[in-house]
Amino acid sequence: MKTIKTLSIVVIVLSVQLVTYGQKYLGIPFLDKCKKSIKCELCATKNTEVLLYLDSLDKVLNATVTSRDSLQASAQKKLAILNKEIAFYRGSYAVYSEKLTSEKEILARLLLNKVKLLVEDVIDEKGIVYNLALSEYESYGSFQGVNEVNAFIEEIISLNISDATNQYCRELRLKYMVESYAFDDINPEDESWFYDEKIKKKLKNFPEDKIVAAETFLKDAKSTSFVPFNSFSAIGVGVAGAYGRNWWIGYEISSDMVDYINPFRLWHPISEQPHWRASLFSSSLLFNTNNPNQQDLMFGLFHFKHPLVNVNIAQFGLHYGIASKGKWFYRPELGLSYGIFRASYSYNLTFDKTVRSQTEKHLFTFGVSYPLIRIGGYE
Repeated sequence: MKTIKTLSIVVIVLSVQLVTYGQKYLGIPFLDKCKKSIKCELCATKNTEVLLYLDSLDKVLNATVTSRDSLQASAQKKLAILNKEIAFYRGSYAVYSEKLTSEKEILARLLLNKVKLLVEDVIDEKGIVYNLALSEYESYGSFQGVNEVNAFIEEIISLNISDATNQYCRELRLKYMVESYAFDDINPEDESWFYDEKIKKKLKNFPEDKIVAAETFLKDAKSTSFVPFNSFSAIGVGVAGAYGRNWWIGYEISSDMVDYINPFRLWHPISEQPHWRASLFSSSLLFNTNNPNQQDLMFGLFHFKHPLVNVNIAQFGLHYGIASKGKWFYRPELGLSYGIFRASYSYNLTFDKTVRSQTEKHLFTFGVSYPLIRIGGYE
């Protein structure tokens, strides 16, 4: 009895350690502190003077764009105005003094708007690439654009508007580096530099601009508890159902690969790549609501859940309760998905013709599933 009690204590302690060590090996995604991004205080300012300026700036920016302008031309016009305003506030006010002023907040917002414009609309210019994920370049010729974006964010931090703003900027810079593919392109063959203190030795003979970007990334990662990586493996759990001649209801479990922690967001904000989720293996058990003795046990391989499409082609199972032993069937499904929800048409083919008339044929299937338990770290 004492041995069992001791083992129980050990298991509990190990479980707590697994969860508390930076959410590294085990966690519940929607509770993971390492993925809780701080809110942008700078974006929610209540300073009337700043709000009036930003409102007038928006009107000026929109007025410069005509219906005949291409997206690139519109972005360039807006960038010229932002550059002019940034130069004015840098040169005309003591924005780097310790005192928090409206001018300091305005300059920070101008810099933030410029970063957003470069990454989302300008993308690349004269060989300087700001966002590889949206650029036509296959890889960065140089990291000049990346380091420019990082420097603008660093300037906002140097204004020292508030600790929360500084934290937000560091997290934003981490997100930018990952989602623009800059992190991947530092060393596509080996990302172990991220885990090595001796980064210059790890990236020996690499271009200096890539080393600068890598050092910036490491500095931000160490000064925050935020994890910018998005993909993870998890155990998914949920409820499944079907309607044909009868109503069927049950539960499911799956081994999932997940591309983004928020299941209802359709694409990454910086790379604009669609999110996806795939169950490498899934199993569900459905009960006939009119006759609970009839059950369908199903197994699926690579159930793909695109932001809007649900595809589960390799799904087989066993009918129970219609014969002395289980009868195999094949049940592919194709339909729609959104977040944790899905709805599909499914065709049921029972292999044994002698019992086929007793089984379903055409089904409307539905389900709710969430990757509840994360296994391993974010990648």
